[in-house]
Amino acid sequence: MMSKFTRTALYAAASTFVLGAAAQAQVFEQVGGGERRTVDVITVTAQQREESAQDVPLSIGAYDTDALANAGVKDIKDLISIAPGLMVTSTQSETITTARIRGIGTVGDNFGLESSVGVYIDGVFRSRNGVGFGDLGEIERIEVLRGPQGTLFGKNTSAGVLNVVTAAPEFEAGGSLEASLGDYGYSRFSGSITGPIFEDVLAVRLFGATGDRDGFQQLILDDGNGPAEVTNSETQEYFTFRAQALWTPSNSVEGRFIADYSKRDELCCSAVQWDYAATPAVFVGSVGGQVMQPADPEARVAYANREYVQEVEDQGVSAEFDIEMPIGTLTSVTSWRQWENSRTQDIDYSTADIAYRADGNYTDLSRFSQEVRLTGIWGDLDWLVGGFLSHEELELGDAIRFGDDWEGYLGRLLTAGSVPPLGTPAGVTATLQSIVGLAPVAALIGVPGAQGFLPIPAPGSAIPEGTGVAGDVYDQTAESWALFTHNTYRLTDNLSLTAGLRYTHETKNVYATFNTNSPAACGALETAFGPDPVAGLVAAATAAGLPAASISGLATAAGNICLPYARTALDQTGYDRERTDEQVSGTVRLTYDFADDFMGYVGYSRGFKAGGFNLDRSFNGPIDPALGYTDVDSGFAPEIIDAYEVGFKSQLFGNVLQLNANAFYQEVEDFQLNTFTGISFVVDSIASIESYGVEIDFAYATPIDGLDISGGYAYVNAEYGDEASTAPNLRGNQISLSPENFLTAQVIYERPIWGDIWGLASLDARYVSEYNTGSDLDPEKVQDAFTILNARVGLSQADGEWSLEAWGRNLTDEAYAQVAFDQFAQSGGFGAFMGAPRTWGVTLRKEW
Repeated sequence: MMSKFTRTALYAAASTFVLGAAAQAQVFEQVGGGERRTVDVITVTAQQREESAQDVPLSIGAYDTDALANAGVKDIKDLISIAPGLMVTSTQSETITTARIRGIGTVGDNFGLESSVGVYIDGVFRSRNGVGFGDLGEIERIEVLRGPQGTLFGKNTSAGVLNVVTAAPEFEAGGSLEASLGDYGYSRFSGSITGPIFEDVLAVRLFGATGDRDGFQQLILDDGNGPAEVTNSETQEYFTFRAQALWTPSNSVEGRFIADYSKRDELCCSAVQWDYAATPAVFVGSVGGQVMQPADPEARVAYANREYVQEVEDQGVSAEFDIEMPIGTLTSVTSWRQWENSRTQDIDYSTADIAYRADGNYTDLSRFSQEVRLTGIWGDLDWLVGGFLSHEELELGDAIRFGDDWEGYLGRLLTAGSVPPLGTPAGVTATLQSIVGLAPVAALIGVPGAQGFLPIPAPGSAIPEGTGVAGDVYDQTAESWALFTHNTYRLTDNLSLTAGLRYTHETKNVYATFNTNSPAACGALETAFGPDPVAGLVAAATAAGLPAASISGLATAAGNICLPYARTALDQTGYDRERTDEQVSGTVRLTYDFADDFMGYVGYSRGFKAGGFNLDRSFNGPIDPALGYTDVDSGFAPEIIDAYEVGFKSQLFGNVLQLNANAFYQEVEDFQLNTFTGISFVVDSIASIESYGVEIDFAYATPIDGLDISGGYAYVNAEYGDEASTAPNLRGNQISLSPENFLTAQVIYERPIWGDIWGLASLDARYVSEYNTGSDLDPEKVQDAFTILNARVGLSQADGEWSLEAWGRNLTDEAYAQVAFDQFAQSGGFGAFMGAPRTWGVTLRKEW
């Protein structure tokens, strides 16, 4: 909970700010300051209609071209520097990006889970946050819609929406060239051109950009075949292109066509040791591997024996038509998108060859969607009806394999303590011998002299390099359609009622095939104890009357020898499942205009995120002794959010100050939690989560000509309910990646210096309080509170023809974890994917 002191300080600061603004405005008029500067009003489409952000009865952060440019926003992750309450993080690759609003979001490492925060770019939905990650190009504005948006933006917007609008074609000819250079070998070159093809009928806009950057993390790469190589990771190399056409054949028809293509080829993402105990470091060292112990995240040094490669292709086309009809405006949005990713990964994040992803790891995602809306005004009723359908095809390939050091490493772990000090590298074979040498177990399986029944692989051949998953393939198809309506009725001159309703129907089919190159050690256990060797061994040992401690030790050993990647019990059956979810979501809001420049609102909304399937190996079906697992169900339930909000929006002192605030309360049912256990990803449906808090946004045009200040504060208390029984340590605690306090501020100062030359200085700051970065809330994964400062200074010609700017991000070089995690099979070892360090550069821009 927020302390009394914190509340008092915030109230005092807000009161001082408002009174100070009022006093300054009054003084300005008294001294004859002339026409007072005011805050620009941003037009948004948060309700699928163009209207002032100040007239929309919901919590919105709206950021225009200048605010985004001065904050250096190029992608959705950059947006966190000026958007309070927003968290965006990346983990194993930048394609695995997760956005959270009001503490609610979906861990992006598993493509079976869709995002709780929807990302829309020019009206087209990107079904995973990582699919929407990349250079956004020329941005007109970004709207951050907080809370469920399940009526107009549909399913999978249960936590909020990032609505990105790029610059459209213009009928006035123009263009721009931009070049940026910075440290870490950073470069970005972009250009655009726009203008008419046929005057007042057809205009086009072309944009292209290419970017490169050396990695800002040092990677010690040692494949065991010579001296270690010191290279960089977190590199950047991409190209993006966007072509648009604006067609206005008549006063009643307008069409916008967009085609875009992006390609990225990067070495990403390595992880540093976040907190690393001495014991796992000794075990890694016993097979010739290296990690940083004691851990020093600030050094930004990572270790691997295989490179991290990330290749992404993203392309799509869309067409949006607005047709004025006697009854209203008909809008049609049609889109097709294709996103492809392939990557390799050293999943143990050490120079030991323990486990890795090589070939066979890819994601292909294609999606077609069609939306139709009809809007109009009938007396005091502003109405909207519409329909939506989409077809998505997802193919995901996964292949995790054991490295050359895994057998020796595991052998030492299994026999540690019996052969001082670390156990023996032949421990896998020794452990198998001890299992089959148990007389009660041998008697139970009915084979006298079980040694002959269960051939024991020789040391060095129990788990050969390259065994594991030869290639798992998941094919998922999702069909979704919806009908919706959203209407505002003016009850009186000051009181309006907004009501929206949406029915969504979605069917998902998943067909998965599994191909395992099982190591001999796991094969031996499967032969002896069945498709579930751990359960089979436990049953045999229990029936034989072994002590509970012995049974637990046997089960742990068998589980480590037969990790999910080594087991063949899915190879003959695979998955073939279907699920259908349907839900009615909606909103109801009352808005009251207390004055022309002050409105209050109260509202309720329901958001819905469809259920799905965990696209990872799951062993939870009935067992056929000959076939293995049958009828496996890796499905999980839909996520539903009910949200209540009360707030106000104001334009004070003649719109010198815009001040908006709200309080919210949200209940989440069946929260889809994706957790990495150190071995695999597990999806749990958490019965309930509560999220409540306050959000404040302001923009102030100071009496000093050219000086503007804006910012915001969010207090978010998002806690797991007491029903989180599958993970007792979650109960009643703040959920992961959800700080209680966010504070952002942006100061922009532009003034003429001499002649028509203007100067620019801007500063933006973001503070977040302490939070846990791990889904399991392990105390070792806590990130302390920190502040990020970004700045920009420059010169420009008054008409904007050219500008030269120097900029810096994370000026104090804060070292913070985006996400901390359990390192693979290294109990007591924690890695972290770090945020970017201090960077700086210069940008030259030419416009005409």
